[in-house]
Amino acid sequence: MANSTECAQDAEEDSKGWGLGLAPASELAKAFKTFISYKINKSEAVNNIQAQHMLRTFKHLQKWNSDEEGSRHQDEILTKTMSVLGNLPKNDATSTHNEFARLLYAELLKRAPEPSQSTYLTRFVRILSLTGDASDARNHASELSESATATDSNFLKISRAARTCWNLALSGFAKENNEIELLKTLEMMSAAGIPYATLTRQTMMLFYAARDDLGGMKKWYDKQPTEIVRVTHQTLSEILRLSLRNNEYEWCNTVFQHALQLNLDKRMWDIILQWAALIKGKSVDDVERMMEIMVRRNREDESIRPDSETINGLVELAASQNDPYSAERYIALGLKSGIRPNARTFILQMDYRIAAGDLAGVQVAYTALQGEEIMDIDDLPVINRYIRALCSSKVLNYDRISAIMADIEERDVRLEADTVSALSMMYLKRNDIANVNDILQTNSYHYTLAERARIRDTFVSYILDANNSVAEVWTAYNLLRRIFLETPIEIRTRIMNAMFSRNRADMACHVFGHMRQDDRQDKRPILATYVSCFEGIARCGDRECLDMVHNMFKMDSNIDPNTKLYNSLMLAYTACEDADRALGFWYDITNSREGPSYQSLEIVFRVCQDKPFGDRTAREIWTRMRRMEIEVTREVFAAYVGAIAGQGLLNEAKRLVKGMETDVGFEPDMLTLATFYNAIPSQDRKDLVENWSKELYPEAWKEVEQLGKTQHEEGHMVLNLVRDIRA
Repeated sequence: MANSTECAQDAEEDSKGWGLGLAPASELAKAFKTFISYKINKSEAVNNIQAQHMLRTFKHLQKWNSDEEGSRHQDEILTKTMSVLGNLPKNDATSTHNEFARLLYAELLKRAPEPSQSTYLTRFVRILSLTGDASDARNHASELSESATATDSNFLKISRAARTCWNLALSGFAKENNEIELLKTLEMMSAAGIPYATLTRQTMMLFYAARDDLGGMKKWYDKQPTEIVRVTHQTLSEILRLSLRNNEYEWCNTVFQHALQLNLDKRMWDIILQWAALIKGKSVDDVERMMEIMVRRNREDESIRPDSETINGLVELAASQNDPYSAERYIALGLKSGIRPNARTFILQMDYRIAAGDLAGVQVAYTALQGEEIMDIDDLPVINRYIRALCSSKVLNYDRISAIMADIEERDVRLEADTVSALSMMYLKRNDIANVNDILQTNSYHYTLAERARIRDTFVSYILDANNSVAEVWTAYNLLRRIFLETPIEIRTRIMNAMFSRNRADMACHVFGHMRQDDRQDKRPILATYVSCFEGIARCGDRECLDMVHNMFKMDSNIDPNTKLYNSLMLAYTACEDADRALGFWYDITNSREGPSYQSLEIVFRVCQDKPFGDRTAREIWTRMRRMEIEVTREVFAAYVGAIAGQGLLNEAKRLVKGMETDVGFEPDMLTLATFYNAIPSQDRKDLVENWSKELYPEAWKEVEQLGKTQHEEGHMVLNLVRDIRA
């Protein structure tokens, strides 16, 4: 064990970026146990974020001396932790569960006597097989098989554990959809003397059913010994569904005809009825008669009687075939037979009525469901779908949603992430900010990162929607930045640019400022963020925002300016009517190792257009370009014409345009003529440019005329030429 000084240093390191602080180990151990007990009582999966925190806490506690009271985990809590880790989350990373299980197993092996190790191993192997590590699970199964000797007093226990581990490994490869390793595992099982039991064959048949591989399913069904052909109710159910998907009725009928010769239990009878209804095409009346046969054939066995599960199976399969009419008739058949609907019936009824868009019918089923005893949280998925359907309904029934939410709160259960998204948007549109904040604070911190991202993306879409008002968008943004701290800089930059698009440079720069103030380095502005911000300021022409962001840049020691950044600064200062300052950045570019880009040339000529006597600088740059034999693009040439025309040099600009084809190889086009017209000052000169262009370049001027004109605030006309120049 490390000494206390080293542990204190480790604890301080652990606390950085995690908020752990230096809480006593005994308190952390107590909190750990409380968390495990909560998960067990709620039967709730541990998501990846929670697993990471559990692992760090466990590692931290391992570093401390075991003699500190309460700091050492008891064997019982370790085994419970292993069980909790086995309840894996859906659609979330499980690598941390795998790592933690390995650490727990190693710790248990240190403490456990030899006979109990096989018990721990089966739990450990189950987690390995479920977290993408079936190969390692198979290795453990192989080692356990080799360790079992007939003379060992625990031979039977170890042999049973070995069979369990082999089947878990097999299930793991099935989950990974790895057919090659699956078949290899079967060979290894055979070599180890592990027989193909019903569970093994079921795993293989379910694997091929999941792949919709009818041939593989048939092959493994036929592998069963002829004299003792057995299928579980689960396998029989998958055969039925696979046959339905592939229209393989003949083989399905053969399987079920054989099943009818077996000693059927209640669950098998239920599937037989489903086969009769969907494959054989029996009517509801026919199914009723088959239920009577079921009772007659099993007069002595009271357990084999049609019940609510029988009806539910028929309803579920009818709903899966998009046949709500038959589903309703099966429920009516149940009532006629004295079979009262249970919670599962109403859950199914809600589900297919939601699919059919019958929200009034869903409410009837929901009301009936409230009078039923519900095990665990089986009804939550369909209730979540119902809430989402209500939120997206054309006619919003707010009172109904509120009543359901009151039921949810009373039960103290958690909503799905997509439901929180739907409710948040509904509340936002009603300007009910308190409820938005409440539902996010209550639920969002319990979700996986992927689930949080889905909620976050809903808010981002709302913020980027130009149909929403500035006030609504700003409210949504403030909720986003408070709740979803992990929002990446790329998304924050999109939000900033959306504010610029609304001509709200002030709000855009607040978004930028929030990034700049963030303590986490990966959430602070990068070079591209500064460039986007200066480009946005250029579009809005807001000098106050420009000064603020430029000052932030000067104080940011993490950013090294490059040509794109200087280009964006030129654009921004030119738009804010400070051409002299803008030109200073051109000199920064020419003195840099990177040098100017074509965008730099286009922008600097635009600067020269606005700067008094800017034609002198423009000629110097142009002369150097021609001397260096730099290829000239249409955009750069048009910008140079604008620089000359902007100083009122009409004749010189005309000469440039007339010599354009000789000098740069392009005929005058719409961009060049429109730039010339807009740059030249005074309406009289603009009229001269228009008449001259019509005479010499009639086809190009027709394209210019299609742009249309707008009267400038100073009285002259300008063409509606949109030039969104980027850095």
